[in-house]
Amino acid sequence: MKFPRIYADEQGETHIGVRDIPEHEAPLGPPPNPVGQMTEADAASTFVVFSAPAETKVPSHNAPQPYICIVLSVEGEVETSDGTTLRLGPGEVLYCDDTTGKGHVTRSITDIRLAFINRTGE
Repeated sequence: MKFPRIYADEQGETHIGVRDIPEHEAPLGPPPNPVGQMTEADAASTFVVFSAPAETKVPSHNAPQPYICIVLSVEGEVETSDGTTLRLGPGEVLYCDDTTGKGHVTRSITDIRLAFINRTGE
């Protein structure tokens, strides 16, 4: 399973890359269990939902710890220090691993609602 990822290189520049999480075939739910693709379980420490009005801009910042951002409604974007911009819409996931480096800028294009899941480690 592949998701976009923000990370910092050795020089501190932040970039958008791809996070590829291995998955395996697994049954889900009660019998008759449909079979699908599933990743391994990963520990999470906190979960929070955040809303912001249209045109909110959060200045350059680092992820305080590795976290997963899920866009719940509408549209936003992130910009890395190398100038790359990624627009995200409802249901899209972004892994934020740039705990060092120059950070990233976030903007809400329209009123937005995000879920942040802090990860306990890598």
